[in-house]
Amino acid sequence: MKRPLLYCTICSLLFCAATKLSAQEFLIDSLNSIIQQDNLPLKERAISLSRLAEVYSYRDINKAYQTNQKALKIAQSDHNNKDALTFIWSKQISLELRARKDSLASQALDSALLYASGSSPLIHGYALYMKGFLENIMNTPDKAMDSWQQALRYLSEPDGVLYQAGIYYQMYAVFADRNDSLKANMYAKLALHRALQSADPTMIAACWQTTGTNYLDNFFKDNDRRQLDSAIFAYKQSLAIFQQREKWIKNPAVVVLSALNLANIYSEYYPENYLDSAKKNINLALSIAKSQSRKTLEINCYQVISRLYRKSGQFDKAEQALLKGKSLLDSLTPPDFFTAKNIYNLLAQINEIQGDNMEALMYYKQYMVFYKKVFDANQFKTIQQLEAKYQTAQKEEKLGRLQQKTIFQTRQTRLYIIIGLIAIIGLLALFLAYRFRFKYALQREKLKDEQAARLLAEQNLMQNQKEQLQKELLAGALQVEHKNEVLRTLKEKLLEKTETKPAKVQLEKIINEEMRMDEGFEGIRAEFKDLHPAFFNLLQEKANSKLTALDLKYCAYFYMKLPTKQIASLLNVEAKSVRMSRYRIKQKLGLGKEEELDTFLQEFKAWKEKGSS
Repeated sequence: MKRPLLYCTICSLLFCAATKLSAQEFLIDSLNSIIQQDNLPLKERAISLSRLAEVYSYRDINKAYQTNQKALKIAQSDHNNKDALTFIWSKQISLELRARKDSLASQALDSALLYASGSSPLIHGYALYMKGFLENIMNTPDKAMDSWQQALRYLSEPDGVLYQAGIYYQMYAVFADRNDSLKANMYAKLALHRALQSADPTMIAACWQTTGTNYLDNFFKDNDRRQLDSAIFAYKQSLAIFQQREKWIKNPAVVVLSALNLANIYSEYYPENYLDSAKKNINLALSIAKSQSRKTLEINCYQVISRLYRKSGQFDKAEQALLKGKSLLDSLTPPDFFTAKNIYNLLAQINEIQGDNMEALMYYKQYMVFYKKVFDANQFKTIQQLEAKYQTAQKEEKLGRLQQKTIFQTRQTRLYIIIGLIAIIGLLALFLAYRFRFKYALQREKLKDEQAARLLAEQNLMQNQKEQLQKELLAGALQVEHKNEVLRTLKEKLLEKTETKPAKVQLEKIINEEMRMDEGFEGIRAEFKDLHPAFFNLLQEKANSKLTALDLKYCAYFYMKLPTKQIASLLNVEAKSVRMSRYRIKQKLGLGKEEELDTFLQEFKAWKEKGSS
């Protein structure tokens, strides 16, 4: 994975810069050269300005504030640029802490974390790194460790190794304060390993200084001379990085500490012939502090010089070194109460040794004044930390409530979704049931229509059959009337011509009987007209629809109790054919040999009419 383009650009510009510039001026000019590029994207311009603010913070905190605010305005012009906004607010944390504004640092952290969720893993990890840094400053190292462990999961290699080195550097400090040598050794080694991978000279120098301090602490515990030799080697490596790549070092304080620790080791644990080496390292530390205008570092250098003179019995020079530190102390803004307390305490001790008790008392009184101020400052800082913890606890409680509310709303939303799905399924089931019932109703209606059509067809058929029978009966009636007319005419003619009385009487008797038979037929015909078509339909059901139209005509004649001869005459068939038809109809109706068809027809009609009523 290649390093970002911006980092490569910085490297090339730094390499070509003028060698006479100081480290911070070198970095400032290099970053300004990048920022002034016309085609530089807004994201890179904003991040470069924020890096520039970090460099300014070592010499001018107000200018650092202004520069970071300018970077913030550029980043805010594009609200989708989460990386730049997260990075700038994370840098603002370190600026507020440098200005000792812990509450503002907490607010900057909230803003950084607000945008971190939408940023790249590298920038997100950096924001969590700064969160842990602030929590450690607020004296909550356990929370800081959790934040750093979380940050390490976002910081992948190789781009994240620089921030990994910084995290391990901070973890070392936590476990060193707890006197946990095992974990302190582990994190010191991890910090140096990641620093060497990052190739960042400031971080490498710092981690070599941390490694030396870790060895020195082990020496104090075990009194193992090898640990002291390892500490000297580590401090020399830190100084070598500074001498080789001075212009790359953003914070020379780590190198000053390495030089001062070497001077203390040479003065305390080596023979007097090593005092020159001690002085050489002190002078190096003093020159670095002066070149960077780091007055607090200069004062520390003068304290170490005073200790060397005091050890050799040169109390006047020891006092002069402390007085130089005191003059610098008076010009500090804001004042450094802790350093002032140490300076006045050392001055009081030297004057007491020299026998100047009045001067010693005066310095001791000043020492007590600054001791009280340090105590008050520590109390104030403790109060600030407690207030910050309280605010943090409130935020965490509020966040917890919000998380619970979010969980409740999520569950509520899921419940609503489930209820909605159940409602949809219920409506779908109702719809399907309605559709099924509607379809079933349509089918029933269709079935009813078919049944009605079938009944209508059957009624029409029966009506046609009835009409046909009535037509045939009418035709038979006409035939009878015609025959009667012919018989009357014939009677008249025959009576006129018949001479003998017996023949005349016999002929008249035959004609009168025939006419009486016709009169009986008129009554039968009237009764036949009263037959309901359903009678024939019921006969068909009884015979399983096997009866023909002729069979039904026979049934009508049989029902009307016409004699076989008359039926044969009406139908113009032989009497034998009528008897065969009677037998055939009995079989179709399923009647036994002993059952009479005429009787069955009479009883059948009466039984059906009684059942229907």
